[in-house]
Amino acid sequence: MKRKQGIEASNIDHIRKEFERRLLVLRYSPHTISNYLTYFNWLQEFLEGYGEKDYSKEFGQRFLAEFTLQAHHPPSCFSHAKIVIHRLNEILDGKSFAPRFCEPKPECPTQFSASYKLYCEHLKRLGLAHSTIGNHERHVGRLLRWLVGVVPSLGNLTSADIYGVLTSHAPRTGFMHVARRFLTYLFESKVTNIDLSGCIPKTRPPQPMPSVYSGEEVARLLSSIDSSTSIGKRDYAILLLAAKLGMRSSDIVNLKLRDIDHDRKTIDIIQVKTGKSLTLVLNSDVEEALCEYINCGRPQSENEYVFLGTQAPYSPLCAGAGYYITQKAFERAGIPAAGRRRGAHALRMSYATSLVTKGVPYAVVTEALGHDDPESAKYYVRVDVRRLRLCALNVPKPSGALAVNLMDMEGRL
Repeated sequence: MKRKQGIEASNIDHIRKEFERRLLVLRYSPHTISNYLTYFNWLQEFLEGYGEKDYSKEFGQRFLAEFTLQAHHPPSCFSHAKIVIHRLNEILDGKSFAPRFCEPKPECPTQFSASYKLYCEHLKRLGLAHSTIGNHERHVGRLLRWLVGVVPSLGNLTSADIYGVLTSHAPRTGFMHVARRFLTYLFESKVTNIDLSGCIPKTRPPQPMPSVYSGEEVARLLSSIDSSTSIGKRDYAILLLAAKLGMRSSDIVNLKLRDIDHDRKTIDIIQVKTGKSLTLVLNSDVEEALCEYINCGRPQSENEYVFLGTQAPYSPLCAGAGYYITQKAFERAGIPAAGRRRGAHALRMSYATSLVTKGVPYAVVTEALGHDDPESAKYYVRVDVRRLRLCALNVPKPSGALAVNLMDMEGRL
């Protein structure tokens, strides 16, 4: 077997060490690194099954081709397996890791491309978030690829065609919502003569109960942090921002030094999720924790982000850092999950629920959380037992046939 430029293809152990080293350098979380190494172990077992000790691109492709056929390989993990193989191929070629591996977006079928482009422009004019537009592009593109060979143009689309596509591919709830919106757009744009959005069934997955922790549990969580160390100062400030101001994890890790106004006692940010501006008032605990970290715990760096890693080159925290830090704090504090989530969002939910429980108006809670929908705060009422009891109705006295049956039952007893 020929040797590749960079890392030798015949040394699987060397490849593993280089793979792990690069993940550490790029500041991947321990949880993500552990997951990727699990896929690497599966790959190594696959090679051993064929009596091979050498990794090559050919075996990487064969591993992917047979991935879903393995009983212990869930089909949902296939995308991660592709990322690992792509990274290993970069090592074999002596290339550095690209900032992020993304599959090339499939091309829209030619006969539908005009309507597809107009719909994408329509979404941008609506001012939707970039991630939302990308989600629509992905689902609509999938629908149009399924329609290839079914209809020559969207003007010929019928309800029978929609039904055939849905029954053949059984898409998920997210696809249904986007497809319904796209079909409405086609009707309003006079591409179709009939509004076919009604052919898409409306499915609403059950909403889970908010993962809420009591004030005592949150205090116990915060007290478990050793704020005498640099990491402790950073983690304590992150947890306070989630627990006392209700900030999203994405907004916390993207917080910049210029966003904090110590004179006005405010934090001014553009929310990552919604793209809308939000101003939060700093309370004394949060401000003190931020100052303690910035002045005494943060590495010396010209980086504009507040929260940085603890090892050179002191890069900003990744998107999943908030979840990882919160989860580890819960484990350290010994707080039982009891079916609840343990990420930073659980602290945001707990903050919102505490406001609703105290009788803070919904409009104020909505503004504090940065929500667009004024009704969103009512989601947290479901765990306010005291208020729910006020809504309870008295059980009416039995009458008619029910009363007769109950009397007969009592007589038999």
